[in-house]
Amino acid sequence: METEKNAELPRLAEVFDALRKGRHLAPDDADLYFNLHNSEAAFTELFAKLGFELKRHPRDFYYFKGEADISDTSSRMAVFMFILVETLADSGASAEEQIMTSLFFVDKLEHLRRERYRDIMLEAGMPPEEELRQTLRTMERFGFLKMENPDSFRFKAPAYRFLDLCMELFKESEAAEGKI
Repeated sequence: METEKNAELPRLAEVFDALRKGRHLAPDDADLYFNLHNSEAAFTELFAKLGFELKRHPRDFYYFKGEADISDTSSRMAVFMFILVETLADSGASAEEQIMTSLFFVDKLEHLRRERYRDIMLEAGMPPEEELRQTLRTMERFGFLKMENPDSFRFKAPAYRFLDLCMELFKESEAAEGKI
């Protein structure tokens, strides 16, 4: 009977394949997201039996919880977001609001304009502009953003995974500075 229940999960193979590859499924992923959302308990149970932990973020998107080790790809995406959050915060804007509502242009990003950010990116293995563009394409593949054209992009709800981490680190940094 349980096998029949799992066999009835809509678009199971596509949902599993997307999540297994690191994609984050949000409402704008249409059918995949809504099939997962409407049968969340059954998907969660099946994936757990396969050794995968399905997570639903409070901002309403799904992903597989990964291992504690951070990959080079994840590291590059995190560095990109940390720099973006810092530059927005330095400008006095609400980083969260700006990130979730703005259209960003690659040639206007501070990542390659300031020496400090270029150095940080080099350490993360992202030296030239093309590597920055590759990181953006990777972030799109994982569902964090949508490229509007080759030179501009918008963030999607799964970007909150990085935003939450950035905000947590900034709070820890402020707390540590207050203790010194």
